[in-house]
Amino acid sequence: METAMSASNPYVGYDKDVRGVGNLWERFQAGLVSPEEASSPYYRMLLQEWRRCTALGVDLAMTMARRLSDDEVQERLRASQLMLETYLPLIESLNPFLDGHSSMMMLTDASGCILHMAGTEQALDQAAAHSGIVIGSRWEESQAGNNGMGSVLAKRQPVHVFATEHFCEGLQRWSCSAAPVFDVDGQTIIGTINFTTEEATFKGDALMLPVSLAHSLRGRLALQREQDRNRLLAIFEEESRRSPHEKMLVVDHAGRPISHSQTEAGHAIAARWWAGERGHERVSRSTDITSPVTGENIGKILRFSPLKPQGYERIFQSGLADSTQHTPRMVRFGQFLSCDPETINTLETLERIARADVNVLLHGETGTGKELIARHIHVASRRRDAPYLAINCGAISSELLESTFFGYVRGAFSGADPKGRAGYFESVGEGTLFLDEIGELPLAMQAALLRVLEDGSFLRVGSSTPQRASCRIIAATHRNLEELIAQGLFRQDLYYRLKIVQKRLKPIRERTCDIALLAEQFKSALAQKHQIPNVQIHPEAMAVMERYQWPGNAREIRNVMEAALICSDGEITLASLPPEVSENSTYPLQSRVAEANSEMPPVSGNDYERQLIVGLLRKYRKVNHVARALGLARSTLYRKFADLGIDQREYVNDLSD
Repeated sequence: METAMSASNPYVGYDKDVRGVGNLWERFQAGLVSPEEASSPYYRMLLQEWRRCTALGVDLAMTMARRLSDDEVQERLRASQLMLETYLPLIESLNPFLDGHSSMMMLTDASGCILHMAGTEQALDQAAAHSGIVIGSRWEESQAGNNGMGSVLAKRQPVHVFATEHFCEGLQRWSCSAAPVFDVDGQTIIGTINFTTEEATFKGDALMLPVSLAHSLRGRLALQREQDRNRLLAIFEEESRRSPHEKMLVVDHAGRPISHSQTEAGHAIAARWWAGERGHERVSRSTDITSPVTGENIGKILRFSPLKPQGYERIFQSGLADSTQHTPRMVRFGQFLSCDPETINTLETLERIARADVNVLLHGETGTGKELIARHIHVASRRRDAPYLAINCGAISSELLESTFFGYVRGAFSGADPKGRAGYFESVGEGTLFLDEIGELPLAMQAALLRVLEDGSFLRVGSSTPQRASCRIIAATHRNLEELIAQGLFRQDLYYRLKIVQKRLKPIRERTCDIALLAEQFKSALAQKHQIPNVQIHPEAMAVMERYQWPGNAREIRNVMEAALICSDGEITLASLPPEVSENSTYPLQSRVAEANSEMPPVSGNDYERQLIVGLLRKYRKVNHVARALGLARSTLYRKFADLGIDQREYVNDLSD
């Protein structure tokens, strides 16, 4: 863990030198840092941190952190209730460890406000008395300089901040190891976990503890949110079958629409709800849905005035065709929409397959909706009341794969949870496990997965007692597994086990009739997000979008619609679209790439993928933005750089990104 992080995180990679750094800090105050000192990579990194703190106006002599008022603290606790309640059982298992050390464990929210502290009474009293480290205190870098909690928020990665590395003198008695807690989207930081000790008791491997806790917390939050969402969808779909002509909308606990009646009127209600225009229809009945686990309200089903049976209805009026013209058939598979005949055939087959208990293998480019399909297969199956868990196989380090999937027993390895931990197969129980990017699994893990599929059992790491695996497997990949098999990178026997049912999802460029459908859907959702009501798409803009190739598929449509919506003034016009769409919509993608780089002739296969990634690197200039656009983990994207011979340094602005 430490070695992997050290390349991009200097706090982790350098040996700690309390006295030398203390002397450097004193010379920094006096403006007497020598050129020789500034040339040391470790010292140069620290000097950059301290200069940034100076530019932020942080008080070098700060000794006590600022605390929010009691009312503000209670509001922060309420806002993070789910994270806090999910965290408490995890930290309770560490109490024996904390009792034996002069150390503390802290949970903060996304702004660096401490929500919970655990440790010995002596350690907590000293932290409060010497540095104001208490529940409700704020630790952003702008308030307290570089520190474990604040630097995690600034750097978006785990950090050590050791003793005299702190900018503020009042914090230099402490050494911190902290990790970010990411939301289930893998991008949004919702909090931090910080392990703090006095300088004398600091251990070099301390970072493993908050990193492991943050990983576990995110996994448990994801499981709870998926269970809540699946419960809402399952109840709503059952209600929709009972009342097919009634206008209904299901919303989550925050009032965000999740699904709605599949009619023109139902879509109109959902669009207005997203746009904040909720006065057009009267809610005739509202039914609260609660979690069977926590008893908390997780959403509502809203009923409006009843509909008359009218058969098939149009989803929206785009202005592109006369309303008297024949309207093509549209099918919704959960949150996946399509009016493409071949895709509709695929969806109808998957609807039947959902009720059968077989493994499914989905093929499709990034952004084609593989996860949406997998989620709905689960919701439409007999397993709908059990958990659904989506895992990106390329986002887990190879060292953690076995313990993450199969769990481990007490004492299995250094730094393990004293009580052991369940893996994905145990956590999902009788539910559905979605293995995205299955082609990224190393061969050793493929063999372990094959054993589970063959005999339905597995072993926790460090245990000899078999555990039963009773979940359904849905796997997905954007890679050609048969080519990987020929190259010796994927097991043929695992491939045949996974592909009992195998379906390909067409990219957007092969189902152009869906472009307007998706554009309208994203427009409605994003209008609510940004509070921009009554925005229309001009027919000319829609026509241009329908001629564009959309290499990023539905995800790229969403990104383009979001940018266009923000830049629009009541109407999305041709001028609202980015140049790569408005200027390059009349001839194929490969021609555009070749024109941009004459050394790259239009080809297919891996070369096509290389062109796509290089094009996105040129567009975004940041690796994390490209990974987000492709829906890949950064580790997976870096492997693609190596496989495809791409030197990202030629394109990115900041190699630290």
